Parts: sequence; C-alpha cells; structure tokens
Amino acid sequence: MFSPDMMKAAQSMMANMKPEDMQRMTQMASNMDPKVMENMMKGMGGGNNANIDTKAALDQMKNMTPEQMKASMAQAQSQMGAQKQYMYNAAEMLKNEGNVEVKKEAYPAALAKYGKALENLRDHVGGDVDTLKVNLLNNVALCHLKTENFDKAVEACEDALKIDSRSFKAYFRRGQAREAKG
Repeated sequence: MFSPDMMKAAQSMMANMKPEDMQRMTQMASNMDPKVMENMMKGMGGGNNANIDTKAALDQMKNMTPEQMKASMAQAQSQMGAQKQYMYNAAEMLKNEGNVEVKKEAYPAALAKYGKALENLRDHVGGDVDTLKVNLLNNVALCHLKTENFDKAVEACEDALKIDSRSFKAYFRRGQAREAKG
C-alpha cells in the first residue's frame, strides 16, 4: 500500500501543477499498460495489489477531470491514513497483550501476540511504525532468550537493527544470545 506520506507528496505536487500539465499526466496514466501500472505501484510501496483492478482504475482515470483526480488523491490519502492508524492501534494493543503474557512467563503466547502485531505493520511505513516494529522485535528477542532459542533471538535482533541501527536493546539482546550460544 502507498504510504500516506507518499500520497500527501503526490497531492501537493498535483496541487502545484498547471491545468494543462495535470491533463497531460491524467492522459498518460489513462493510456498506460495495466502491467506497467502494477509494477510502478509495487515499486512505490504499493504492497500487495491483489485486490486492485488496475485496468478498471486506469479506465476510471481516463474519464476524470484534474479536479476529480485531486479529490480522489485526497480521499485515498485520508483512507490510507485511517487504515494505517487502525493497524497501528491494533499492533499496539497486541504488544500490550504480549507484555502481559511475558509477565506471566507465557513466552509462546507472547510470541504469538508480537508476531500478529508485526504482521499488522508489515505494509505500513513511518517513524512511528518503525519505532513500534523495533520494540516488538526486541520483545520477540527477549521471549526467544527466555525459551533458550538463541538463534531466533539473534535473528529478531538483526531484524530490529535493520530498522534502527542504534537500538541499544537489540545490540544488548543479540550479545546475550550470542554469549549463551557459546
């Protein structure tokens, strides 16, 4: 899925376009091969587009005025922002539920909660999402340390460090796992 930030940038760019440039862009998009459009969407963070009929979207764009195109972009941005927030909130709730499981030393249950939370965030981007992903991965590493699955703990730490190379907790837990492995 496109990030709300990307949609906002596109909308801003479109707002500053001359009407003839906007018309030219609309015409180019409407004449585009659907496969090319799908590849572009994937390249721009479009994620899984299985539920998008690209040909139908292109046909619809063909009949849009520049004003309708801008309105559609604004609507899409709003919907995607709302979806991101919904998934973020759900991931945060799952993280909290996982934390409760950790306190009860129910590590497999905690791992399931953290895994679902990470799955919820998979198609979303942003600083807030990255911070939550790193926190979740550090919690996953803790669970694997507690269950003595040290290779999985190292893997979770490595994933966290790919997102935030300054995560002290990821470095610390990776060190613990490597030390325990011998």
